[in-house]
Amino acid sequence: MEFFIKPGWRLNPNEKVVNAIVKRIEINNGECPCHNEGYDKKCPCSDYREKDICHCTLYIKE
Repeated sequence: MEFFIKPGWRLNPNEKVVNAIVKRIEINNGECPCHNEGYDKKCPCSDYREKDICHCTLYIKE
């Protein structure tokens, strides 16, 4: 999986969290594992890309 890290954000430093989220993304055929309301749930979801919200904490603000 390729990560899309925006300026001001970084990948969650907790490797266990990242691995668990990535596993769920793979199980969900690339969709975000959380119940976000974005119109595009493909990771990285539209909420992260456009609204600066990461529901699953794969990405965190610096």
